[in-house]
Amino acid sequence: MRVSAAAPGGQPGSGQGLDGLALLAGLGVSLDEPEPATLVTDDPGTLRTLLGLARTVAVGCAADAVAGHIAWWADRADFPGGGAVADVVAGCRARWISGQAPKAEYGAALWRDRLGVGDASVAGVLDVYAQATAGDPLRFLSDLATDDSFSYDMARKAHCDGWDWRRPDQTSRAACGLRGRCDAADLYAAALLSDPLWRARSVHAGSVVVGRIAVDAPATQRVVPVACARLDARLRAGAEVLWWLGAPGEVPDADYTGTVGAGAVVGGQLVLDVKTPFNRPTLKAGDLVTLMPAPPSVHRQHHGQMVYRKLQYSRRSWLTSGTAPAVRRRSVPLDVLLAGASDD
Repeated sequence: MRVSAAAPGGQPGSGQGLDGLALLAGLGVSLDEPEPATLVTDDPGTLRTLLGLARTVAVGCAADAVAGHIAWWADRADFPGGGAVADVVAGCRARWISGQAPKAEYGAALWRDRLGVGDASVAGVLDVYAQATAGDPLRFLSDLATDDSFSYDMARKAHCDGWDWRRPDQTSRAACGLRGRCDAADLYAAALLSDPLWRARSVHAGSVVVGRIAVDAPATQRVVPVACARLDARLRAGAEVLWWLGAPGEVPDADYTGTVGAGAVVGGQLVLDVKTPFNRPTLKAGDLVTLMPAPPSVHRQHHGQMVYRKLQYSRRSWLTSGTAPAVRRRSVPLDVLLAGASDD
């Protein structure tokens, strides 16, 4: 197995087998390094191949720290929006529309041509990555990066303690991992919806709803009926929403929170009853309004993960004893389900 790699501003190098791992170690891919390295690739099979090479490394040998870093990449690849693994093709598809057939957008050659990158080597992949990540980052991406750093510190500590990443996870550790993946997927979805262009695109998927105020609603009226333009809204009763007066592609001057109370089809239109706060302005019938899922609370997510970690190391908790708690239904993000289904 031959590994080709390069760092920004450096010359590409290659090595076969353990020499490939030594090449990665020279580029900072090792749990002995204080800061994690980012895997940038244009082929989704790269990480799977590297993980196969890492599994051939004996425990405790010189290359074990490099293999552990690759295993950390494989773990963090399930966390959407993180900075540990960057698939430049997926990033370009999320940011731009090429105008070509959707199948063609899965190829790296199309995006190199669109961005004017003539180098087809790993150095060219870094050039595509630089253009795909240029500009101001979306909201919440810094929180996801903080989670990456915390996870890397935990992986380094586990490596120093002699933990073997090749062994299957315990039930409690797997449960904490699933909790973290679900939180990351929720946060990344909110980050995408912070972009006005993505909101306009999400109208066709039903996650962002455009409608008009059905009746005049003074500021003291808590429940406001909204007549939606489409019937395929994915907002359900009990969903917390963020809404504002205007179109989804606009940057609102002020937005408000609310909760969907109920929904019904009246006269061929979907009417959602939205419970609103008292700090909103008076609404007139016919006012254009946009509703989308309210972003999750980062503080609440961190608190929930901290509770899970305490339960993980408590011998009498339901997480370690195997005693099932009371059933509580929760939707698992689709990205997490797909990532779990694709594991070998």
